[in-house]
Amino acid sequence: MSENANLKDDDFVDFSKLVDSAEKFEYEMPRWLLNDNVYDQEWLASKVAVDIDYYRKNKNKALKINFKRKISDVEYLTDAINEPLLKDIMHSLLYLDARGKITRPLRAKSILVAITDLIKHVNEVRQKDSKLLVRGLDQIKLDELKGFIMDYNTQPHVFAAALKIIDLNSSSSSKIDWIKIKNELNLTTRSLLSLQHSLKKYYKSNPFENDDSAYKEDHSVTKKWNAPTRVREFQSANTIDFDIDTDLWPSEKTISNIISLLEAVYTARASQKYKFVHSPAALFSNGGTLFDSMKPSIKTPVMPTFSYLHSISTSLKFARKYGYAIRQHLSELAKNELQKVDNSDVYCSSSSLQEEVFKETALPVVLKELNITSWCDDNLVCFSQFRQEMSMAVALRLYVASIYILVAGFVASRVTSMRSLKRNCFVQSPIDGHFDLILRIPKTSERIELENVHRPIPDLIFDYGLEFALLNNVLEERRGFIVDETEQFLFGGFLSHTSFKAHGTEFAQSRVGPLSNDYINGCLDLFADWSSSPLINGKRWYPRSHQYRRTFAVLYFNMTDNTGLEELSWFLGHADLEQTFHYAEVSPSSEWIDCVIP
Repeated sequence: MSENANLKDDDFVDFSKLVDSAEKFEYEMPRWLLNDNVYDQEWLASKVAVDIDYYRKNKNKALKINFKRKISDVEYLTDAINEPLLKDIMHSLLYLDARGKITRPLRAKSILVAITDLIKHVNEVRQKDSKLLVRGLDQIKLDELKGFIMDYNTQPHVFAAALKIIDLNSSSSSKIDWIKIKNELNLTTRSLLSLQHSLKKYYKSNPFENDDSAYKEDHSVTKKWNAPTRVREFQSANTIDFDIDTDLWPSEKTISNIISLLEAVYTARASQKYKFVHSPAALFSNGGTLFDSMKPSIKTPVMPTFSYLHSISTSLKFARKYGYAIRQHLSELAKNELQKVDNSDVYCSSSSLQEEVFKETALPVVLKELNITSWCDDNLVCFSQFRQEMSMAVALRLYVASIYILVAGFVASRVTSMRSLKRNCFVQSPIDGHFDLILRIPKTSERIELENVHRPIPDLIFDYGLEFALLNNVLEERRGFIVDETEQFLFGGFLSHTSFKAHGTEFAQSRVGPLSNDYINGCLDLFADWSSSPLINGKRWYPRSHQYRRTFAVLYFNMTDNTGLEELSWFLGHADLEQTFHYAEVSPSSEWIDCVIP
């Protein structure tokens, strides 16, 4: 098959010039790359939905693609002896970008991780057999490639042996000695990672007795929110119980992804001096030739209807009742702080002064219902305890969650689109006077740029959204940081509770990006507990952003008696109706239909 057989008309690549570039190892700089030299050991790249110019000014915020990755126990890819490997991998990424096969920098990072993980796996096996390490992509053998992919599977006897080791040596899931397990069972790093995944899922369904991590959030935001670690009030209802008969199987999606990533390296062999000679896709298809059984892909869970409606109704109540008062109180606090001292750097850096001003400033009557007792005191442990008392920082996180839920619940946008909402996203149509939200969604080319689209929203969401946008301005002005709201995010960094404590221009510059997914998830967890979201068999549904999108689709599809597919497809921004039907259709036996409040 010719090298250009897979090129599409929209790739816009002069293949003869590309082949010439590959032979000379000369490539144009990818437009998402911020480095001056493509041979830097760490590439800095722009991120989707954020203007590239922002990252040119704030390179510390850019996506980092680090080539200094371990490829054996004692060597890195960037070591001098591994230069042939490093150059071929770099050239592969540049070649794939030039061909239009890499359209986003995260894809480049994923390919780098996949090929270096493969090399590390091969070297681990070779070290055990006292064989020479891999020095070129051409030295990777077929059975070594196959063994790497096969190690995504966990054998039942290995799983059982690991359970015995853990029972004898660990008192909680957070104290498992993974190195001991790896050594005693003679596992590769890849097989250990697969085993870890299975065991962690097992212990979610079967926690240790008195395990203090049983209800902890399953994302890293807890590490950023001051000790002690915050925990959910209940176990999550949004967790499928572990099934040993199926959960040790590799996932169809995982195997398909790793084969696709390694296939990209094979596709780029024209750019390699020491060519990667195996086509994983031709050899293993989507993994069906390797595994007798694989776990099928699971759709995004549909939220129980009562959980979905409860979160929206309580969010509406919070925004209506407390939104304006929170903004006014924060504005009053900022004025009183300025009256205390003349130097903003001083007052912003003094937490004791902030607390003093908070106690001297009268709290709006309506906010007294929230039992706000401090400016930024985070000594409480469980999210549910914030129902008794909270700080202004916690109140702000609840406000963030409420607006996020309202937008996600009514607009059903993707996570990337939610995070990239600009502060001026709420608009009124000059044609019909109705209200719209301006979303940024991926272009059909799947390239890094996003395009703006309008989606209708209720007038209440418009009003509450504008009020929330004004809050952002108050928080920025408090730091003396004046920005163009057309360039700033609706869910921006100044909303973080850390902005209540930090100070200075450098801090202000670091807040202009959007809040992280982890931070948003932490706010959603907090809101679910604080608002006493209904329980399901003693557990609570802790929603995620994309679940609002899918639940909206399912509700709309069913409430229109399956006749609203075309408008739903437009609303969701899907490429075709088949994708929308697959997304919105639920099985007649689905728990979503049968689920009732206990």
